[in-house]
Amino acid sequence: MTASTKTPIILKVNAALFDVDGTIIISQPAIAEMWRDFGKDKPYFDSEFVIKISHGARTYDMIAKYAPDFANEKFVRQLEDKIPDKFGDHSYEVPGATKLCNEFNKLPKEKWAVATSGTFEMAHKWFDILGIKRPTYFITANDVKNGKPHPEPYLKGRIGLGYPVNEQKPSHSKVVVFEDAPNGVKSGQAAGCKIIGVATTFDQDFLKEKGCDLIIKDFTQVKLNGYDPIKDEVELQFNDYIYAKPDLMVW
Repeated sequence: MTASTKTPIILKVNAALFDVDGTIIISQPAIAEMWRDFGKDKPYFDSEFVIKISHGARTYDMIAKYAPDFANEKFVRQLEDKIPDKFGDHSYEVPGATKLCNEFNKLPKEKWAVATSGTFEMAHKWFDILGIKRPTYFITANDVKNGKPHPEPYLKGRIGLGYPVNEQKPSHSKVVVFEDAPNGVKSGQAAGCKIIGVATTFDQDFLKEKGCDLIIKDFTQVKLNGYDPIKDEVELQFNDYIYAKPDLMVW
């Protein structure tokens, strides 16, 4: 199925989990400036290389690998916390993301959570900049021992919302993840979720290769139709999309 069919897709889900950087806000240019600033007095540190490979990974993990002398959690936290203030003018919203998130906030029951590789302070500041009220379950790099691609971030989100993975009944709950990066895609898949790829950072062929179940350009053609309290489901309507797996509706 491709966007050329113009047939809307309706997904009825129990919960939706969102990445932040590259999914809700295009913060990569701001983060790239942070890496350049960090590396300007460190000849051994290849900022441009780290920029290319680090999206979707925790800053601490990158520093531990490529600048281990600075692998101090407090230092890394302070480094990230300053990104929105120092380099925030390089960032911008993924079209339609703010509107969709705020629509989730209007539902009578909390049905969404966030799981980001960013630090607590940085992620909170991005939401303040966009004017989005943060959901109760707002999982950041500070909340997990294992960052993406490990499933822990998304598992925490879905468990917090009341939808743990049930190995005996894998279709017991229907949870989707909105992601733009391969580490996040792997994390969501390992957490038992369907993956909705947002083609902001990587192209559709790459996201398809990584196993995304549905691929969209942004959120401008995504509509939240409401909540069914009897079935405990939220209805998401995708009026346009780039790609959908043939078994997308199979849980």
